[in-house]
This record gives sequence, C-alpha cells and structure tokens, in this order.
Amino acid sequence: MSYRVTQEDILAAKADAAALSVEIALDASDGRACRSLAAAGGEALRRELRKQKFLPVGSAAAAEPCGLPFRKILFTAAPRWLTGKANEMLALHRCYQSLFALADELGCRSLALPFLSSWYYRFPLSEAVRIARSEAERWSGEAVFIADTPELYELSQKPYRRPEIVSYIGWYRDHAIFELDDGRFARVDLRPEITDVTLIPYFEACYRVGNNPLQPPLPEAEIARLRRIYEGNDW
Repeated sequence: MSYRVTQEDILAAKADAAALSVEIALDASDGRACRSLAAAGGEALRRELRKQKFLPVGSAAAAEPCGLPFRKILFTAAPRWLTGKANEMLALHRCYQSLFALADELGCRSLALPFLSSWYYRFPLSEAVRIARSEAERWSGEAVFIADTPELYELSQKPYRRPEIVSYIGWYRDHAIFELDDGRFARVDLRPEITDVTLIPYFEACYRVGNNPLQPPLPEAEIARLRRIYEGNDW
C-alpha cells in the first residue's frame, strides 16, 4: 500500500521482485531500467522470457531470476501511445494490475519497476506517472519505481494536476472537443449512456464552432454536462 521513486539502478533496489516491459518478440523494451535488467540477465534471462511464447498487451508473466538479485522477474507487454483513442490508458492500468496481482500470487511483497510506457512508448508523462501511482496505491505491497530520467523523477515528486478546460471548441457527430490548459484537447462523447473522455494532441477542423453552418450549436446545458463528465472521468 505504498510506493517510492528512486533514480538508482534497478539492480540496487531492495525488492523481492523486479519487473520490466517487453516487446512483441519478448525482448526487453528500451529504457534504462529495462536495459539494465536485460544486460545483467543476459542470454539466460532472454531464454526465460521467451518461454512465454506470447504475451497480450496488459497481461504479465514471471521468469526465474537468472542470477539477478531478486526472487522473481516479472514482465508485461505495455501499450504504445498511438492517438489516445485506442484504449491506451486502460491497457496501462491493466499492466500494473496484472503485475501486482502476479506479485501477490508469487508471495512477493515488494516490486521494483520502471514507469511503464513513459519514454520509450511515447505515453504522455503526466498520465504515465498518474496511472502508475494510482495502481500502486491500491496494491497491498510496496512498489519501487525507477525513474529513467531526471525529468521523470521530478515529475513523479509533484502531485498530479488534472488539465483544466480553457474553452469549448465545438462538436461533430458524436463527440465534443474542449481545449485544455496544457496544450492538449479533451474529446468527450455526446451520447448520454457513454461517459468516455479521450485526451488528444490536436482536433480536426470540422469541430470548430461555425465551421459547418448546418451544424446547430449545442445548448449551454449540454456543454455544462459534458464539462462535468470530463471533470469526473478517470479515463
């Protein structure tokens, strides 16, 4: 039920197990912590990882330590950031959930791991850190996060701040767009039965108010409802 962040080499972390992210071919992903584990484990660790054959995104598996200073090595297939519309945040939540559940199953009460998907898979850093912390806080063990860069470490020391809405841009088909104060945009589903929010780096021109004279404006009450969905959504 606790976590801490360090910039030390993951091999020096005091933990029962260590975790890394792997590619489709089950090779270690890029990133300082993953490279350090892969280099120290060598060919023996590579063979252990490849025993899994296939690992779906969001799932986790375990390997023998191969001489590394841990009881077990856990690994997961972390998501790449594409457009923000491919359930990347949900997949990253599931990676941590899978790792922590597997650590519990193996009797490991502490786990050293990187901030998954943060640099090497181009995930927005603030969201990668937020998801890591939120899942670590739900786990009964101790998560030791290895920050691969000083920028990531500095970001991890700050409380998460949800980007605030600056203005309403417009709507098209079944989504409305709001401009956020961090330079991104929030895409909010208009359908009442769906409370879906997606953070995107840009918006299509068709969303701009007045771009389509045949598109009626949204009522102020509807815009206010969509704002509340954004403010209450955990993506």
